[in-house]
Amino acid sequence: MKNKRILILTGVFLKGVGGPPTLLKALNKELIDRGYQVKVLTFGSKSETKNYSYPVKTVSNKWPSFLKSFLYLIKGLILGLRTDIIYNQDLYTPGFTGLIIKKIFKKKLITRFVGDSAWEVALNKRETTDDIMDFQNNKYSKMIERRKKTRKRILENSDKVIVVSNFLKELAIKIGVPEEKIKVIYNSIDFLEIENGLKVNLKKELNITGKVILTNARLTPWKGVDMLIKIIPRLIEKYKNIKFIIISEGPERENLEKLAFDLDVEDHVFFAGRINRELVVEYLKISDVFVLNTNYEGMSFVLLEAMKVGTPIITTRAGGNPETIKDKETGLLVDYRNKEQWIEAINNILDNQDLAEKLVKQAKNDLKRFDWNNLVKETVNIFEKL
Repeated sequence: MKNKRILILTGVFLKGVGGPPTLLKALNKELIDRGYQVKVLTFGSKSETKNYSYPVKTVSNKWPSFLKSFLYLIKGLILGLRTDIIYNQDLYTPGFTGLIIKKIFKKKLITRFVGDSAWEVALNKRETTDDIMDFQNNKYSKMIERRKKTRKRILENSDKVIVVSNFLKELAIKIGVPEEKIKVIYNSIDFLEIENGLKVNLKKELNITGKVILTNARLTPWKGVDMLIKIIPRLIEKYKNIKFIIISEGPERENLEKLAFDLDVEDHVFFAGRINRELVVEYLKISDVFVLNTNYEGMSFVLLEAMKVGTPIITTRAGGNPETIKDKETGLLVDYRNKEQWIEAINNILDNQDLAEKLVKQAKNDLKRFDWNNLVKETVNIFEKL
């Protein structure tokens, strides 16, 4: 059967609790039900692969970085020999591996493009402060330009590029991908189970007696969690026992903890760390407002989760956010790092129950745009037309 053997290349899969690995696991089940043979190559421990009904091959994270990438490439080449389609999930080692497999074995390569790895690395290393669009035009050090060139080659040489928002389509075109190669397929959260929750009493465990603000964002500079902590003193003046809960991890955690301590708000800020999706749902259920102060977003899973659970949302006008959230209809949109706008928006939701309920109701209705069956159908359609 033509194009029925798929090799999925991804860096994060086994312990991944974020949106992309969660979606990928659900998609794999759908592909297998449709007669596809699925294999996954990822980083992690072999002992973690036992619970999967399809082969999941691993490269240990214990190897030094260069050797880890080399072993990933070798395993990818071995697996790629007996496959029809390479479905690449990112632009680091998996993307490079997919490119080599395509070149050597003439296999079809599909890349799911959810973010610019070159820009993210440069921003994390404080090598640039440019936004993601300016980053495409400006020139930088040889190392940054090499990263830009590598991810451009991966995208340009892919037979099809799947993006999760029109914003990312524009970005891919700006990088150099021909428009006819790009397909927009929105994310979906339909498979997320929210009814049969965990039996936990988070309010009791965390001694919560007041309002709760929640964010779920990798702790990197462009996620703007530091600004949210900076406005907590102003919110304490009005709401006294307010609690700001931060889900996820990242390189900025130590700095953010120090900031909370320096502002004397550490009792009002709780770092939940990286947790499973069932617990994320429980945190959403106890929250009065979900906030995402980001300078860049392709299409945020965490926004879709908040919409499904029924937590009022405030986020920025950046990236794909305006495609996900309709301002004053399904949530509130504000400018990135604009403290006054953020405080006003938070006050509006916390002080106006009618507004909060209206936003939640309309957000739940609007989730129909992000349909799981459509995501599966459109993805399978790409595989079959290659």
